[in-house]
Amino acid sequence: MVDLPDVKAREEILKVHSGNKPLDKNVNLEKIAKQTPGFSGADLENLMNEAAILTAKLNKKKIYMKSIENSIEKVVMGPERKSRVMSKEEKKITAYHEAGHAIAGHYSPKCDPVHKISIVSRGMSLGATWFIPEEDKHLNSRSKYMDELASLMGGYAAEELIFGEMTTGASNDLEKASNIARRMVTEFGMSALPK
Repeated sequence: MVDLPDVKAREEILKVHSGNKPLDKNVNLEKIAKQTPGFSGADLENLMNEAAILTAKLNKKKIYMKSIENSIEKVVMGPERKSRVMSKEEKKITAYHEAGHAIAGHYSPKCDPVHKISIVSRGMSLGATWFIPEEDKHLNSRSKYMDELASLMGGYAAEELIFGEMTTGASNDLEKASNIARRMVTEFGMSALPK
């Protein structure tokens, strides 16, 4: 099995896949490489192709940073679902839910920084809070996982606090949190032992 590329390798791969594309002078491949942890070479190629397609749809002659960032969102979170119409109440609940993730993440010292919050429906999600690590990480501590669990449950907590109940919008977060907690105990031996 081949390891995923680190940030420097991602930057070099992006150079290869953008070499035949007209990039705006403000496109920063190093910044893009930092925003794409976990991307394979094929993912990065797909990213640059998506950015080129978006640029063509907009009748632009050059690929701008915004087109690449929009393409990252599409690759990571799925295509925008313009056909999904949310009610005003659903938008409000989704906004509070995503803000809950961001606030919990912000106040959890080991959590990655918040990169973007959105209530644009993508894939199966009504919204998203996107955390991006400042550097590639190869090890995670118990406290890192605990902070990640706090940020995952932040949306649930915000719904409970503001609206007095949670919605099904938290189901994916609960699934992710359960998987992390299960792995902490069964794979990493990170359960709290009695004293």
